[in-house]
Amino acid sequence: MPARAFQRKLITTLIVIGLLAVVSSGATLVVSRLIVASVDKVATSQARDLADSRQLQLSGSRKILDARTWVLTGDPGYALAATSGSAGMRDQISRMKARITGSPGEALLDRVAAAERQHQERFERAELAAGAPGGRGAILVADSLVSQGVVLGQALDALVVHMDALTLSGLEATRNSVALAQKILNAITFATILLAVIFCIMFILVLNKSHRVQATARTTAEERQTRTTLALSAAEEAGHLRDEFLATVSHELRNPLAPILTWTQLLRSGTLDKEKSDRALEVIERNVRSQAQLIDDLVDVSRVVSGKFRLDVRPIELASVIKAAAESQRPASDAKQIRLLLVLDERVGLVSGDSERLQQVMWNLISNAIKFTPKGGRVQVVLGRAESHVEVSVIDSGIGIDAAFLPHVFEPFRQENAGSMRRHGGLGLGLSIVRTITELHGGEITAHSDGPGLGSRFMVKLPVLATSQSLGEPWRRHPIPGGEAAHEALRRLDGIRVLVVDDEVSTNEAVQALLSSCGAVVRIASSVAEALGVLDGWEPDVLVSDIAMPGEDGYALIRKLRERDATHGGSIPAVALTAYAKIEDRVSILAAGFQMYLSKPADPAELVAVVGSLASRRGANGHPKDV
Repeated sequence: MPARAFQRKLITTLIVIGLLAVVSSGATLVVSRLIVASVDKVATSQARDLADSRQLQLSGSRKILDARTWVLTGDPGYALAATSGSAGMRDQISRMKARITGSPGEALLDRVAAAERQHQERFERAELAAGAPGGRGAILVADSLVSQGVVLGQALDALVVHMDALTLSGLEATRNSVALAQKILNAITFATILLAVIFCIMFILVLNKSHRVQATARTTAEERQTRTTLALSAAEEAGHLRDEFLATVSHELRNPLAPILTWTQLLRSGTLDKEKSDRALEVIERNVRSQAQLIDDLVDVSRVVSGKFRLDVRPIELASVIKAAAESQRPASDAKQIRLLLVLDERVGLVSGDSERLQQVMWNLISNAIKFTPKGGRVQVVLGRAESHVEVSVIDSGIGIDAAFLPHVFEPFRQENAGSMRRHGGLGLGLSIVRTITELHGGEITAHSDGPGLGSRFMVKLPVLATSQSLGEPWRRHPIPGGEAAHEALRRLDGIRVLVVDDEVSTNEAVQALLSSCGAVVRIASSVAEALGVLDGWEPDVLVSDIAMPGEDGYALIRKLRERDATHGGSIPAVALTAYAKIEDRVSILAAGFQMYLSKPADPAELVAVVGSLASRRGANGHPKDV
């Protein structure tokens, strides 16, 4: 009850204060409007009278000037202007007399009117004298006209001076009235402000508690909404990354399988000579090792996520680890004519770690540097001591890293160029695993690049171990899975011309060897531009193209091919041979203009059958058959 009574009294007080504020505001408004209206009326009337008197003076001066000009020149136009000016002045004088009262102003207007009439009369006599014979009378009349013009000008000047004085006196009176009104308004305003302040203080006291409750509820709701929005964004981003990762995994696993299966079938067929058999075994071994590395990366990521990543820690020398990792990459650097330089300080001391895992770190960093460095570039590995840490820097002169992607370079499943036009393979897991291994060793890894085309620098810091014991570590080996593939008799493709387009050299070689062994005439291209160059001078019966290629992909190739007319290869049957195997990819590929779709690794017998089937639709001269 006391609380309710207080609330009722408070509400009553607020209503009274509000009404007082409204009344005082209304009074202020009424007084201000009255003062403004009075001042406006006086100022407007006096300003209008002064303006009319000056306008009348201007009209009179113009009339006097026109009359004098007529006397000097005799131009009838000036005579007409003087007569018209007289009529205008009389009209102005009549309007001013209707407003101006009082002997001074009215008398001055009468004086101006009389002077104007006399001036007009003498002007009219001057016109008559000008037309009469004899010049002496005309001159006298003209002189009289000029004299009367002076009288008219003096009368007008006197009127303007009187109006100026009247305006000044009126403004003084108005100024006094405004000063008085200002004092009244100041008092009312002060009272209004005081009431408003009291009203605001009491209003704040009433609403303060309610406002705090509402603000707390609103803040809680906004935080929940923010968390929900962030969770949705994270879920969408995770879903997008998952889809990209699954597509990339599918592509990276299928790509090595394609040449493995093809070369295996060819080896089982017994049609290869010694040189091609050795080449087949080399390609199979390299691609199996590539798949083993991808599987190792996936297993490592799974161990990291599940918390089962273990280290066999012991004192080791980093120099020997770096040398072993670098030597394993020598063939790759020599193939690209890249200078792989090692600058190692053998006295940096020991570190506590897993030799196999640290070698994996060095291998990944050196492998990445070689992969992203163009032919003829340079990769340098520097080992040194910095206070209580050992620093290993891997510096390359490669393509560099864009500043926008640099903060995400160690995130799993993140690649700077994703999708079907990425230039380099991989799952985007290597650097993420490198960071995890480095941090498990108590170290840190950083990446730096001045931008695209300016190379990059990765630095690993590991704490120095106080002990001096050194133990050897076994080298890491990747198991090579075995298996068998069924042998099938391959269809003959004698005389059929086939263009194979794929950025993977091993895939091109395998498909070329497969189709050539069946009697086909095969040409290969490693890019869209190279394929279009071949098509300008040679028309195949069938086109076999990959979809995922750097720069321009298979979609760009088929689009440009279908834009040509039939005489320039626009109707060549095309089969897509790709590692992307989602339903959406298949629909997009067929809709783009490919007649057939095969996913890697394609069965050699199926690929040969598809090529033969598509080629049967064309005649020996490369043009479509009549069906």
